[in-house]
Amino acid sequence: MANTVTWVRAADSGDLGDGEAKSVPAPDGRTIALFYTNGAYYATDNQCPHMGFPLVRGLVRNGVVTCDWHGRSFDLAGGGCFHSQCDDVRVFQTVVREDSVWIRFEAEPESRREAWLRLLWEGLLNDDTWTMSKAIAQLLHADVPEDDIVEIIMRHVGRHIASSHDLDAGDDVSRLINGLKVGQRYEGEDRLIALAIAARSAAGPAADRNENVLMPPPYDWDRTASWVRNFSRDRMGNRIERCLYTASKQGDGDRILPLLFECAIEPHFLDFGDSLISLAYLAELQELFGWERAGELIYNLGAKLIGQPRQEPERFRRDAVTRMRELQAQIENVQEVAGNANFDENALTSAVTSVDIQRSFDAVANALDSASIDRLITTFVLLAADRMARTPVSVDAGWPNLTREFNLASSLRAIERRGGLSVAAKGLFHVAWHFFADRWINIDYRPLSESSEVPSIDFQDEDSATYAVLDSIRNLDVEVVSDYVTAYLHAGYSGDRLLHDMGREILRDDTEQEILPTLRTVFEEWETLNGSDTDFGAGHPATKQLLVGLARYATDIRSNSDSRSAAVTAMRFAEGKTTIEMFE
Repeated sequence: MANTVTWVRAADSGDLGDGEAKSVPAPDGRTIALFYTNGAYYATDNQCPHMGFPLVRGLVRNGVVTCDWHGRSFDLAGGGCFHSQCDDVRVFQTVVREDSVWIRFEAEPESRREAWLRLLWEGLLNDDTWTMSKAIAQLLHADVPEDDIVEIIMRHVGRHIASSHDLDAGDDVSRLINGLKVGQRYEGEDRLIALAIAARSAAGPAADRNENVLMPPPYDWDRTASWVRNFSRDRMGNRIERCLYTASKQGDGDRILPLLFECAIEPHFLDFGDSLISLAYLAELQELFGWERAGELIYNLGAKLIGQPRQEPERFRRDAVTRMRELQAQIENVQEVAGNANFDENALTSAVTSVDIQRSFDAVANALDSASIDRLITTFVLLAADRMARTPVSVDAGWPNLTREFNLASSLRAIERRGGLSVAAKGLFHVAWHFFADRWINIDYRPLSESSEVPSIDFQDEDSATYAVLDSIRNLDVEVVSDYVTAYLHAGYSGDRLLHDMGREILRDDTEQEILPTLRTVFEEWETLNGSDTDFGAGHPATKQLLVGLARYATDIRSNSDSRSAAVTAMRFAEGKTTIEMFE
């Protein structure tokens, strides 16, 4: 509303007694609180900046109004709040002319945006979900660029994780990057929910810690990389961070993430799939925000991930490590394969879901000679999705294991892009290991080339079919949701629409932080496999299992607890609605 000044007639000069207040409509749809005390008129925003209660209901004493809900107090003349973790309230000039009280109103000043950014910073430091949500809602409502919001989050997250987290920081990094990525696909309340997830992942104390300093000269990349490899192998993560910091500051930042992937993909890290996924997310953060904003997080968490403690492997993993080492020379000399005509996908998937780890690894090694890495990654992604779509749900469905298989397989695309062909090839063995390790989940082998059985469900139209799927998710009806999704897709209805609507349903549930990584992976794999690039497996008959698996997963683990209400409240707060107006 530009900077246009509007004078609003608020009351007759005798309407209010001492200590009384009234609500006055503002030109932007908000309301203004007009107070009369000690012979003078004061005007403030009627919305308490803490949680939105109308200030006209507050107690006025000695030039201070105190909100009736949580007791936050504000100076009527300047708007200052006397409490921490509460923004100042906006004040307006008043004049009395010809027995009328007038309020000078103008658009929200630019300085308020800085106040909201500070409020977001306070919410991050105090891990205050409501403060973060309302700050983000106000910033979005004021059309503040999302980059400015993310800048605050990124500035905090590196120090917070470095000073407060160990390896569990990977979960926070996952929520951060996936909240940002999924949020870009939505608007309004749904976008706010996703951004709030990203902010909550970064929230918490950010204690002082010893600053990284450069290693003394002379600097040499090859020597530094050798140290990192040795420290990783010897489980000495606390010695790696300074090496990474030095390499970055000496101009070798582009070499750091390939080195981290190279270390994390070694045979002794079989069964550490979560670390590879976390490193792929760190690579994305670096691509998005550069070393200046993402560096502290990458140096610290990257060092922890590749230098973490490891127990001596049990028998099956020891056999797997041995076989992968025997195949090492072949893997490192892998060449890009043009075309996939000689690739026997069913033979590969049969082998990697068997109970013979040597057969599994040998099948992967053979497949590297007949198919491109991209095509093999697609096979493993769809195999994992098919397992999600068909896992028994009357017993322990093994969702943490199944979604790890799925997200790890998909993360190999980022690993190939940053780490190269041979590193991604090694990654295939890590995914194959997890298929073997998860053999306790009783899922019968099914060739991916075969279409799954289509249930005899006739929907009236696409709208009714969409409603049936979403309603089964809301009602936690895991026994029918996969049939509905399969019938929906078989009818030729839009998978894009269904995925988008399922994503909104997932975001609005309190379990979204757990499902979010898989939702993001399904979005991206669905787009890849519905494209035109056959080298990636476009048009594969098992593509629909991406949506079936997601629906089954989301339905089985939902808490059925609506988190949309918090986003709605924050959005209404940003529009200037008081709590009473929201209830009404």
